[in-house]
Amino acid sequence: MNRRKILTLAGAGLVALAARPAQAGLLDKYRWKRRLLLVFAPVKPHPNLVVQRQRLKDAAAGLKEREVTIIEVVQDSVFVDGKLAIELNAKNLRKEFDTTIVEFNVVLIGKDGGEKLRRDEAVQVEELFKTIDAMPMRQQEMRQRGQKT
Repeated sequence: MNRRKILTLAGAGLVALAARPAQAGLLDKYRWKRRLLLVFAPVKPHPNLVVQRQRLKDAAAGLKEREVTIIEVVQDSVFVDGKLAIELNAKNLRKEFDTTIVEFNVVLIGKDGGEKLRRDEAVQVEELFKTIDAMPMRQQEMRQRGQKT
């Protein structure tokens, strides 16, 4: 195959790739609206999951103020703020957030869609709030609400 044909084929491949629409992120509907706390657990009675749920329940007011949506991925099910979310796929979320079905992970995603915190055990609420409150967008929210930064 001569050089011209190779360049033509390579160019055609690039055009084909560029024409294909990019796959939207699984959680893009939350971007710029909510912070996300993803909790991945292999089974429902996982000890870290039990602890994490209790910590989050005790901190419900602070989570609401910080506009946090909790997404649990347990076995093959996904729950958004405690409600089954059939539109979300557990396997795809694990792939997108680089975790396996046998791992426990907690991942905090900012409103910008970026990962802000990752732990392989139940996260302390104080650490979670400290991380969120240090974010520039959260600082702006607090100033707008007249809260102390």
